[in-house]
Amino acid sequence: MLKSEIVIGATVFTKDGQQLGTVKRVEAGAMLLDAPRQFDYWLEVSIVASSSEGRVDLAIENAELGGYKMDRPNDHNAFREAPAPELDPTRLRL
Repeated sequence: MLKSEIVIGATVFTKDGQQLGTVKRVEAGAMLLDAPRQFDYWLEVSIVASSSEGRVDLAIENAELGGYKMDRPNDHNAFREAPAPELDPTRLRL
């Protein structure tokens, strides 16, 4: 999904039809959701199944959402690059 295909103000829905909020901001690989009655959070655009001018449908269900929320755009990218030094199995002492 290209960031240019996601429109600010579009309503975001999960795969099972739950309305999450509206798109507040879009960056290279993530979108910021203005979520009612909770803190705003970022989601990667890679989980977007489809989008139109006023609607964004995600490829995940509401129950899976917690694993995809980010505090900052692209937070999950650091996990993909390499494990944190304190979690590197080659450096752990038994």
